Amino acid sequence: MASDLFPVNPALHRVGTLTRTIGASLERVWENVFDWEHLPWLHHTDFASIDLLDSGPWGWRASACSTAWPDHSFTVELLTEVEEGRYVSRTLDGDAVTGEIWTALAPLDHHRTDIHVEFWLAGIPQAAREEVGAAYPKLYQRLWNEDEGMMRERARQLEDVAASEAGCAREVALGSFSELIERLPLRVELGGADWRLVWVDGEVWVHDARCPHSLGPLCEGPDESGQVECPWHGYRFDVKTGQSSDGRRLRLRKPPRLVRDGETDEVTLALD
Repeated sequence: MASDLFPVNPALHRVGTLTRTIGASLERVWENVFDWEHLPWLHHTDFASIDLLDSGPWGWRASACSTAWPDHSFTVELLTEVEEGRYVSRTLDGDAVTGEIWTALAPLDHHRTDIHVEFWLAGIPQAAREEVGAAYPKLYQRLWNEDEGMMRERARQLEDVAASEAGCAREVALGSFSELIERLPLRVELGGADWRLVWVDGEVWVHDARCPHSLGPLCEGPDESGQVECPWHGYRFDVKTGQSSDGRRLRLRKPPRLVRDGETDEVTLALD
C-alpha cells in the first residue's frame, strides 16, 4: 500500500491487517481522519491527551500521551493522499519511527466505505509477530466502532439540519409542571431541532441537545455545576447561559421559552 510519496520504512515489519466496511460515507470518513481533536475524548481509554503541532491539507502532526503511560509523550503524524484514497499514521518516539498504520479507503455508496488497514511495526521479534498481529486488528476494530458511531450520528444530524425548519411545530405541550418535573431530564424535538429540559438549582432549564462544534450529542448531565460536555471533543457549556465553560468561544443556540400557565399549571415549550 506504500506510495512513492510515503514509502514504508524498511525497518518496519507488517504484523497484521484489518479489512471491514464502515457504515459512513467517504466524506464522513475523511472528516474523521483529519479530526485529531476527538482522540482523547471519543477514545479516552487509549489517549490521555493530544496537542496539535501542525496541520494542513497534507494531514496533521500532534504530541500525544496514551492512557496507559500518561507521563510519556510521543508524536503522531498523519499523512494523506486524498485523491488516491489512502493515508498513513506514523508513531514517532523522538526521531525514531516506531510504527506506521496504512489505510486505504474505497467508497461503496453514500452510506458505506470499505477500509483496508496494514500494521507495520519496528522492533517486534519474529516469535511475537503473530500475537501482536492479532492484537492490533482487535484494537482498531474497537477504535473504528467508536468512530463509526460518531460518523453515523453526525451524518444523521446533518440530514436533519438540511431538512430545514419549514413546516415544523413552533410549540409543544409538556403537561402539568409537576408531571414535567418527574420526567426530567427530557429530550424534546421542536422547530426541527432537539432540545433538553434539565433541573438545575431548583429550576427547569432548556438547552440545545447538539454541540455547535460538530453537532455532537449533549445528552448526559448536567453535572453539579450545571455544565454539559460533548463526548466527541470535550466542549463544555453552561446550561443556564448557553455560554462555553472551557474557553473555546462557542455557545449554544438560544433555547425556546418555557411557558407555565398560572391558572392550569400546564407547561408549553415555544419558539419565538
